[in-house]
Amino acid sequence: LIKTKSMKKIFGFWNLLLLASVSVFMASCGDDTIDPVDQTSPTLTETHNFDEKVDQDPNNELTITLKAVKGVGNISSLNVKENGVNLDPSRFELGGDAVASSTVAILGADQQGFVKEFDLVLPTVTGTYTYLFTVTDANQKTDQVSVEIKVKGLSTVTSEKLYNFAGPLASGLNLSTGKAVAKNTDNNTWPGAHILDAGNDLVGTTNPTYPWKGSITNYDGSIIRKVASSVWTSSIGILDVKVAFESSSDLAVAKLAVGDVYVVKKGEDYFLIKVKSVVDDGMNQGGSGSNVDYSEFEIKN
Repeated sequence: LIKTKSMKKIFGFWNLLLLASVSVFMASCGDDTIDPVDQTSPTLTETHNFDEKVDQDPNNELTITLKAVKGVGNISSLNVKENGVNLDPSRFELGGDAVASSTVAILGADQQGFVKEFDLVLPTVTGTYTYLFTVTDANQKTDQVSVEIKVKGLSTVTSEKLYNFAGPLASGLNLSTGKAVAKNTDNNTWPGAHILDAGNDLVGTTNPTYPWKGSITNYDGSIIRKVASSVWTSSIGILDVKVAFESSSDLAVAKLAVGDVYVVKKGEDYFLIKVKSVVDDGMNQGGSGSNVDYSEFEIKN
């Protein structure tokens, strides 16, 4: 009986000690996990008027609407980065206003929270761009949201030589690839070609000559229109090319001169082409080795 009472006292002591330890542990955990009210962070969300999966022309006007809700501290700033680098302030507006920095100070009533439209000037180089927005409050608490935009600008290729239609070499040109297209003699077609060389003129009857026209003509439903030379440098996207095309008229045959610029449309595809070279072989009488005249182009699409 004495042993039993002693054991009860011992167990009672350890139970009290264990209960005290658990209480202290729970109190300690509570102190570590409960965030004081004055450390509540702001929140930032966004909506946008475009499909992130669709390529955007650099001319497209895109709007991202940002909504910031304050925590305990007033909102103090908004920062914008493009692919991890501070965005040039000349390329965006916030709430319809120009800004002086990629980090915009938030003032007045907006410090309590805001909904603002972010208007962006897209880059001209094809690629995928991530825009990261960060709001910071007076307590240096932050929140972030990001948006991904796919951009499709114009790319440039130099064509292969487009040879005289009357000669033995390739007289068609695929503007998508810049590759010359030889005639398929089985069915008299130029598979994949958008334009053809226009061949030679016939001058005179008694002693005729056959000077090269130095011209191109449409093929398989393509449409050729001449545009201002300035369109070559001013165009940043296919929308620019379409506008230039609509401002001009069709040509059945286009006489080439170095530096001339044309738009060729086939189906829904548009190509901006600039004449790089026009080379006449000088053999207007015909004969062996003649009809190797050619032209070359720079192509944007």
